[in-house]
Amino acid sequence: MLNLTHENFIKARDYIFAHSDDINRAWFRYNFEDNDAAAFMNVLAQYQHENSGFGGLMYEWEYNGPTLKDTEHAFRYVFYLKDKPSADHPVIQKMMKYLLDRYRPDIGHWGSVEEPGVNDGAHVPWWGYNENEYPPIADEDARILKYSPNGQAALAAFVALYSELVPEDVYRDIIKYPVEKILRYYDEASPMYGTSSTDGAITGDIATPYNLKCLQQFVKCLKDKPLAEKLAAILCQHPTACMQLDFAKWEQGYEELPCDVVQTPDSVVYPAVKDLVDDSLSYLIRQQKDDGGWHWSFRFGEADVFRKLEADSDAHLTMLILAELGRFGRIENA
Repeated sequence: MLNLTHENFIKARDYIFAHSDDINRAWFRYNFEDNDAAAFMNVLAQYQHENSGFGGLMYEWEYNGPTLKDTEHAFRYVFYLKDKPSADHPVIQKMMKYLLDRYRPDIGHWGSVEEPGVNDGAHVPWWGYNENEYPPIADEDARILKYSPNGQAALAAFVALYSELVPEDVYRDIIKYPVEKILRYYDEASPMYGTSSTDGAITGDIATPYNLKCLQQFVKCLKDKPLAEKLAAILCQHPTACMQLDFAKWEQGYEELPCDVVQTPDSVVYPAVKDLVDDSLSYLIRQQKDDGGWHWSFRFGEADVFRKLEADSDAHLTMLILAELGRFGRIENA
């Protein structure tokens, strides 16, 4: 099994510190220097705005104001902390208020994860605010059918992780939709298996990589362990449906390798795809560039402003890969 050499680890570290922002440098320190969750949370708090949402954590648009998408990225950091902040941590309490204030029971999720300001600056074509994108849905079954786990299930995971901060009726409503989505449309024993699609470019929700990423987090955060085990077993039925198994295509455009979808050995899906994840990590190690970083193989846009976004995103990608290699024990002397 191939590991990242210590020399290449140092090159990646130097690349991160030369090209990234405070949050990525803090994430490096947490993962590889001190494991000080409190110190990391102090840095994360600097990205939390007055309205309690997070901004500046997305590298695919210029807008730095608070958005639900940035707040989902903040949760991703919290999710990977070995020692989670308590429910009385001010960052956590403010974050929960932000989410509960914006939850839309009329559609069963939070709706648009962007803000109008995203449209005012440079942004990649796959992100953009549309105020008419999520009209109310009267029928609950229709809400479940149209529920996209993409991003939404990660926000629900935060609610599940800190459920003591949520009124019981609100909590039940929020978790109902990702739970029912899995039971109805991901379970091959269900007559509705594989029949939902919330992305016109994808044949079905089960084939969308980010859906499985978020659903893994959601299941892991559920405190109802029998339910979590039942849902985990369903997610393990066809985990490769959303994974690119031709690893070389990662170099040709945006593709999700097994290790891009399953990013921790603690994942409920990892045992079902262990060999594929391990092999794809070896492949990814070989993709490190001479400058120490990992780089996207596609452009965000043609204008010069996108070069800055790409550079920031490459540094962030490098930090994410390095942290993942660390979680899997794939770095020498780390």
